[in-house]
Amino acid sequence: MLKVFSALLGVMLVFSNVAAAKYKAPEGVKSQGTKKSAYIFYNQDKDKDGKLTLEEYKNQVMTKDVEQHIRYLKKKGVYKTPEEEFKEMDEDGDGQISQEELARYYDRQSRELKEK
Repeated sequence: MLKVFSALLGVMLVFSNVAAAKYKAPEGVKSQGTKKSAYIFYNQDKDKDGKLTLEEYKNQVMTKDVEQHIRYLKKKGVYKTPEEEFKEMDEDGDGQISQEELARYYDRQSRELKEK
């Protein structure tokens, strides 16, 4: 019985991965990067000016999720220090990052990780 259940579960996982790979979000649906950047801005933009400085960005609370994500990036060989990330995020070079710049960075990072 356990073998049958395991085989059935395996088949279900394969089909769910195929469906997920073909899924395209409808217009107007927020990307994961947009959701993540909104959360980070809500928690880290201390002066609520709509921009993050390097100091604000570096003051992330090290939750278990953040620590786990850092370990994952290191395992994949793509970990960057907060300073390196900030420099890459700051597309216009003004020393601050907007929520849109942060969202685009996280979306790029997500695509790159899927390719590895």
